Amino acid sequence: MTPRLLTIPISHYCEKARWALDRAGIAFAEERHLQVIHIWKAWRAGGGRTVPVLVTDGAILTDSTAILEWVNGRMPPGERLYPDAVASEVRRIEEWLDTGLGPDGRLWMYHETLPTIEDLGPWANAGVPDWERRAFQAAGRVLDPVIRRYLGVDENAAATALRDIDRVFDAIAGMLADGRPYLTGERFTAADLTFAALSAPVTVPAGYGLELPPLDALPRAMADEVERLRAHPAGVFATRLYAEQRR
Repeated sequence: MTPRLLTIPISHYCEKARWALDRAGIAFAEERHLQVIHIWKAWRAGGGRTVPVLVTDGAILTDSTAILEWVNGRMPPGERLYPDAVASEVRRIEEWLDTGLGPDGRLWMYHETLPTIEDLGPWANAGVPDWERRAFQAAGRVLDPVIRRYLGVDENAAATALRDIDRVFDAIAGMLADGRPYLTGERFTAADLTFAALSAPVTVPAGYGLELPPLDALPRAMADEVERLRAHPAGVFATRLYAEQRR
C-alpha cells in the first residue's frame, strides 16, 4: 500500500512530514485540502482535527512528529533523523519548536495574509480538488473570520507571536555560534528539519515542497519582515538547509 499523506498544501507542519518522507525516498500519495475542509478529511481518515495525517497499511499517524519517527525507523542508521548519540537533544529541540515556533509562525502568517487571501489563492489552494478550489473562489472572504476565531488571530496576538519568533531565531543563532553546521553537531537531524520547515511562514523559502508566493505577491509589511528574518543568522541557516538538504 502506498502511504497517503493528507495535508493543507501550504502548512509548515505538513511540509515537515513531506520533507521527511521525501528525504527517506518513501513514495507516498499526497492528498491536499483547504483549511476547514481538512478537519472533515482528517477525521474520515482516522485522525483528529489536524493534518498532516499519514495513512499506512499498518498505522494511522496523526501528527508530524509521529510521522518523522515512523520515517526514521525506515532509514539506514547513518541517515536517521534521530541519531542515537543525540536523539534526546534532537527530540527536545523538536518539541520546543513544534509548540512554539510552529504555532507562532502560523498565527503571524495568517494575520498578515488573510486580508488578501483571495489574491493568494493560486498558492493557497495548489493541488486541492476542483470543488474545493471553486469553494475557495466563492467564499474566500468567509475563511477570514473562521480562521481568526479558530486560531485566535488578532493584531495583539500577531505582535506577540512575532516577538516570540524573534526570540527563537536568536536562540537558534546562539546554538550555532560555536561554528557547528547543524543544531546538534555535525549531522543533519530532525531538529534541523523541524526548524527549517516551521520557519517557512516567516522565511518563505525557495525549495519548499510546493511553490510559495513571491515576495512581491505578499502584503508589503509582511514582505519586509520576511526579508528581515531571512537576513538573521537563523534565517540564513534555514535558507541553507533548504538549499543543501531539501530533496
